[in-house]
Order: sequence, then structure tokens, then C-alpha cells
Amino acid sequence: MTDAQLTDPAMAVAARGRTAQRRIAGFLRANIWLVTVLGAATALRVIALVAVYPGIWFSDTNEFLKTAISGQLSVVRVQGYALFIAPFVHGGSAAALIVLQHLLGLAIVIVLYLLLLRRGVRKPIALIAVIPAALDPYLIALEHMIMSETLFHACVVGAVALLLWRERLRIQEALAGGLLFGYAGVTRSVAIPFVAVFLLYLVVRRVGLYPLLAFALGWALIVCGYMTIFKIQHGEFAFTQWEGRFLYAKVAPFTKCSNLGDIPADERRLCPENAARNDGPNGFLWGKGSPIHDVPPSDDDRIQDFSLRANREQPLRYAKVVGRDTLHYCEPGHRIGRNDYSDTAWQFPSDPRHWEYPGYRGPIRDGSENRVHDIDPSQYVNGMVDRPSVNVQDSRFLHYYQRVFYTSGQVLAACVLLVLAALFRRAPGRFRLRLDATVIAACAVTALIVASALSIFDFRYSLLAVVLLPTAGGLALSSLLGEKDPVPLET
Repeated sequence: MTDAQLTDPAMAVAARGRTAQRRIAGFLRANIWLVTVLGAATALRVIALVAVYPGIWFSDTNEFLKTAISGQLSVVRVQGYALFIAPFVHGGSAAALIVLQHLLGLAIVIVLYLLLLRRGVRKPIALIAVIPAALDPYLIALEHMIMSETLFHACVVGAVALLLWRERLRIQEALAGGLLFGYAGVTRSVAIPFVAVFLLYLVVRRVGLYPLLAFALGWALIVCGYMTIFKIQHGEFAFTQWEGRFLYAKVAPFTKCSNLGDIPADERRLCPENAARNDGPNGFLWGKGSPIHDVPPSDDDRIQDFSLRANREQPLRYAKVVGRDTLHYCEPGHRIGRNDYSDTAWQFPSDPRHWEYPGYRGPIRDGSENRVHDIDPSQYVNGMVDRPSVNVQDSRFLHYYQRVFYTSGQVLAACVLLVLAALFRRAPGRFRLRLDATVIAACAVTALIVASALSIFDFRYSLLAVVLLPTAGGLALSSLLGEKDPVPLET
């Protein structure tokens, strides 16, 4: 082989590299305001790392770490996140995991912005639409914990981008989108219904039989694979053995066995009258005085049967509770009701040197097998934490920033109204924009409804809507403005 033959490929690679650099530089110059927002978003995440290093502790982390170490799936909640964190657990670095989650948060912003440009949305609208995902402090706080939300959001956004990117959906993109939606479902179970939402979307879009089958196959591979492992470990083809308990906690506060007619003897001990009537959903789910507290997970079907019976007797009451909680997410501010989970658990502390229960859990730190409280770190976190450190001034800055600059509920409501306005306006030539806006909004609203139907009210559950609904609103607004031609990504 001659010297010219050796150098030509190297020169070609170098030329392609220079071309890519010029294109990236040109894109950054043309989207300087996006660069500015990303700069601010990065700065906030760096401050978070300095404020509480390596991250903020939350009690659910214990379960994820246990699954990552043992490989044994939890009966309480789906554990797809444990697979993601396993390399960091075994590699011994909580800090690396937290940094990666912050990078995923930034990647979500970039992907959504590029998707909006690809779909023909004007740059100012696209920029405004991604500001919540970039700067919302509750999103940053969840990125700063060993919690599944950031991975969940990334999977959903990745799937949405793959399925919406091209006018003509390719089989490999449909398969990858199904795989990501499947993994999102085993990371946070509220994503399970998304497959139905997107199957309907793909049918309406007429993408063809093979992309439709590829999408369904990708989703089924992940979901059925997870349920098969759960059956091998726990004897039941399911996601968890806790679904009945979550439903029970939702209906117990307004259920009286005297209204339920003939109750089987083995379910009578589940009557809410056996507990204090001032217990809210959280107390009925986790409290030691709850009638379901000592019921083994294998009896979850019995709890579910009782809960479904209560729902059949009072369907309007249950629907009212679900509707009230769903609309609660769209209220201005962060009003915490009597039975709501406090949002202080998702806030940066004003002084991270001190923490208290049940709000702030403190920095990620070594734990022990003999814990004072169940929510304290267990021994599974040991080896991931080197030297936790805190910076009071930076944490206090984030704390007060978080009290003001979060995405309030009326923003989410406005985005939903924009989507509805675009959906019913039927502007000619904008079918795909209206359809894309509708499917994204449908996923966000579905997640809120499912969370409201099966769990306590918690503003943490609205964060997917904070990511998705402004994007849907941007597409809808573009449709209402009559935009026709996509904006090239290079300009």
C-alpha cells in the first residue's frame, strides 16, 4: 500500500471533522439564545454540585441500590432505573451518576429544541418552550438525587424525538422508539399507557404496518422481559405486587364498609374503619396503623379486590378525587393540601448542614445495616460516597431561586389550552403539527391522570408535564400561527 493510499483516508476523515466543526459552529452562532439558556442551565447544575456534593439523599434510593446490588426486583415499584445505576454502584461513584443525570437534563433541552426546529417551529417559540426543561429548579433537584425521574424523562423525550423526527417513519426508528417507551415504563409505571397513545398516533399518521409492528415489538420486548423476570423471582407475571395497595390508599379515605354490601370474610379486616379516619392516602399506604400494613405482598390481589369493590360502589366519588388531583397540578403556585405530599422533599435546603424528617434527607452519605429510620441510607450506598460536602451559601441561593423560578401550574394549563385550540381549529396544511402537539400533550396528561388515580398528590409527578407540555404548546402555537415550511437546522 502506497503512502498516498494511507494518507487519503486520514485526510478524508480530517475533512469530515472540519466540516462537522463548521456546521456545529454555524448552528451555535445562529442559535446564540439557546447557547445562553444552556449556559445558565449548566451554571445552575454546577452550583448544585458545589452546594450538596455528591447529591441529595432520598429514601426511595435504598430500594434502587438494593436491586442494583442484588439483582432482585422490588415488589413495591418498577426497577428499570436500577439497571441504569448498577455500573455506578459497582464502580463506586455517586458523583459520576449525579453528573451524568445533569448531562441528561441538558441533553433533553437540546433534543426538544432540535425537534421543534425540525417540525418547523420558529426559533423564539422553540426557545421559550425549552426554558422550563432547562431552568426549572425542581427538575434540577431531581437530577441531583439517585431517583428515576431524570432517566424516565430522557427515555420519553428520546422516544418522542425518534417517532416525530421524520415525515416518513423508518422501521429502525420505530423499533428504537418502542424500546425506549418500554424502558420508560419499567422505570416509572405511569408510562405504561403511553404505548396505547402512540399506537393510536402512528395509526392516524398512517406510518405503515411494519413500523407499527416494530414499535409494538420493541415495547413488548422490554416490558414482557421485565415481567418474566418478576415472575421468576416472585411467582407472578406482573410489574409489582403493590398495585392494589396504591389503589387502596386512594379510595380508603372516603370508603365505609357499611356501604359495600356483603364483603368476603378475608377482606373485612381491610375496612378503613379499622384505622384513624383522619389518615390520608399516605397514611393508608405506608402508616403502621393502616389495615394493610401487615398484609404480605403476595396478598395484593385481595387488597385490589377490596379497592375495586369500593370503586364500583362509589365511582363518582373516586372520579371526583382523581379529577381534583389532576386539576390541582394546573393550579398557580405549589399549594399543599392536607393530604398532599410536601414539596420540601424536592427542594434544595437553606442550610444543608442540618436536615429533618420527613422533608429534606440530607446529602448522600454512608449508611449502615442498623438504621435509626427506614428512610436513612442503607449499607448499599457505602462505597459510592467519598467525602460528602456542602456549601451553605450556594445551597441557600438554589433554595430561594427554587421558591420563585419554578414552572407554575397555570403554565401547564395554558399549554393544554393551546393544544386544544390548535386541535379544533383545523388549519389547512398543519395536520402533522396539530397531531404531534396532541400526542405529546396526551402523554403528559395521561401521566398526571394515572398518578392521580393510583398515588398520593405529589408535585414530583408533574415534572414530566413540565418537560413535555411546553413543547406541545410550541407545536400548537406554530400551527395556530399558520407556519408552513420547516426551519432548516443549519440556519
